[in-house]
Amino acid sequence: MDYLSTEIKSAREAMTIFKILGIKDVTTDRQRKNGTKVYELPIHQMWGPYSKHPLRFATYTTGYIRNVTESMSSPYQINKTKRVSTRTSGYAYDAIERILIHSWEEQLIYLAKYIIKNYYQKPMYLISDWTMSTIKSQYKQALELRNQNDKLPFGDEIHETDRYDIQVIINGHRYNLS
Repeated sequence: MDYLSTEIKSAREAMTIFKILGIKDVTTDRQRKNGTKVYELPIHQMWGPYSKHPLRFATYTTGYIRNVTESMSSPYQINKTKRVSTRTSGYAYDAIERILIHSWEEQLIYLAKYIIKNYYQKPMYLISDWTMSTIKSQYKQALELRNQNDKLPFGDEIHETDRYDIQVIINGHRYNLS
């Protein structure tokens, strides 16, 4: 991770990385007029088989950088934070403050590093079109069979006395789900 801070030194390098990774500028004319830039990753966030949204990030002239993916209830800030002590009406408390980045070039460098760190250095689970269509068909079948608790799709009946032992192995650890 440390090499990221030394590797990306300019907006030009960040844009080159965006091009290599397939990250597109999808800024609308209105956003551009307001000084906002929006970038879309070729990675999708999924909340189910029929809810697929491309990851999007925006930089603002105010210094904020936010994740603005459509499926989120509201954009969230990804700027770094710092703890500050505040005194109001005789009360002292600590608060979290965002570190704003006003330079377009620094915003682009920060965003490139953030995207690489959080989306390209972690294991990714790519879903092919075949897998996605299989998930959709299984989801559709599950909806059709939702009210048929006593039948399985292949015709066998389920009896309350039947017991099935299901085991799952995750990272070398065996879990019994029965």
